Amino acid sequence: MTRALFALLVACGHPAASPSAAPAAPADTKSCTADDDCALVDACCGCAQGGKRFAIRKDAVAAHEAQRAKLCAGEQCKPAEGSLPHSSCDAEPVCRDNKCAVQAHLGGH
Repeated sequence: MTRALFALLVACGHPAASPSAAPAAPADTKSCTADDDCALVDACCGCAQGGKRFAIRKDAVAAHEAQRAKLCAGEQCKPAEGSLPHSSCDAEPVCRDNKCAVQAHLGGH
């Protein structure tokens, strides 16, 4: 959970976080054996707010979503209008080298 919390904090730009009563995330939120093990989740600012998404294990999504509002409190998001969205906003989760990752859609998505 510490790695996931650190990754979320880095994605959000926050230096520290306090523990919460949210569902516990698995100790390792990135390990996988197949693409289906992974899901994309919003960083503090999601795609509609000019932000991005990142990949974590599906069994870590509920904990991420439960903690996201608290961890991202005070984050200044901006509307995405007028700017190109981050590449993760048109992507899919994949398992590469046993780690969940973001991969741009291939083809006509």
